[in-house]
Amino acid sequence: MGAPPAQTERMRSHPDIPGEAPCLEYTAMSLNPNAEPYGRKSLMELFDQPQPKDRACMAAFERELDIPWALYHVRRLFLLSEDGKRRPVKRSTERVDLGRPHRIASHLISVSQRHSVDVEHDSPAVTRRHA
Repeated sequence: MGAPPAQTERMRSHPDIPGEAPCLEYTAMSLNPNAEPYGRKSLMELFDQPQPKDRACMAAFERELDIPWALYHVRRLFLLSEDGKRRPVKRSTERVDLGRPHRIASHLISVSQRHSVDVEHDSPAVTRRHA
């Protein structure tokens, strides 16, 4: 999509479709908080809420998130070679549940409480567990 300013301008020009790119970024960062698919700032950080065109883009993102969500068990295995050098990380993602955002968030919170692990809330509908 080009540099971030060009991305946001294209999204503002087409307010009916800009929810897809931030949703992809959001999903990637939910599975890996260190992911930076579109650079150092998230696409949503580039929008200015009081601006009507930016509000339209943010509304499209919210609509994009209003679908069934999945809860995943994500595992990473960090291996070393015999000489102590890091090898490629092995990853496994297993879907545990599928449903509406609030129900999936509740499920995640209950699992996290059983394991005494904190969860992160981006908004009332968005919750992530820290492992």
